[in-house]
Amino acid sequence: MYQQLISVTFLIVTLGSQLINGQAASCHMRELDLCTATLLVFTQNPQGLQGTEAEIDRQCGYIREAQSCRQNYTRRCVTSLQREMVDFLAEGGKTLADEFCTPGTEIRADYRKHAKCLSEARATSKQCTKDLQRSLEEVSQTTWDNRVAMACCGYNRFQECSSQVISNRCGDSALDLSRKIIRLSSSRLPEILCQSYPYSSSKCSEILPPEGTEPLGARSNSVLSRIFSSYTGN
Repeated sequence: MYQQLISVTFLIVTLGSQLINGQAASCHMRELDLCTATLLVFTQNPQGLQGTEAEIDRQCGYIREAQSCRQNYTRRCVTSLQREMVDFLAEGGKTLADEFCTPGTEIRADYRKHAKCLSEARATSKQCTKDLQRSLEEVSQTTWDNRVAMACCGYNRFQECSSQVISNRCGDSALDLSRKIIRLSSSRLPEILCQSYPYSSSKCSEILPPEGTEPLGARSNSVLSRIFSSYTGN
């Protein structure tokens, strides 16, 4: 489940580069990379996710920190109109995060029920993650005109791959929960921006690295990929 959360955050970071106000000399995309790193931290648990209250509270702390990081960046680095758009798209995710981080709510109970199986599914979907990481490396090298297409194709391919793993291992209820969790960080952003880029389309086939291509990891020019490798070992 949290691999999906990471993928959406990567998507926001990639597409967010198009919102930067060119006049804000102090702004740099590496700041958003660090926001993403905050979310990467809370996905790492050598014992796997167990769904305890203490674990959820700890995760909520990382979620809030990442949200604050993003808000601080957009407040300084984008125009007021762009900020309104980002806030509008993120509002649904914020509402769901508030629910997830409130004891006694339905989504929190569902998470406690499915957390262990979702964690096991994450451990068996490493190739999905590797394909995503390789796509991110390509995003950092492509032209501005192609970044949206590359990011969306990589995201949609990861979604299809990981969804199949979750559904087969944990069932449709767990898959529905994982899709809700996506909105914790992105709301409807992927749905709006990426619906025109199905991963099986000829466009995506042309621009994505073939499935199974090993990521460069620490040797990549992508800051996000190097951060990713430091936590996943890819």
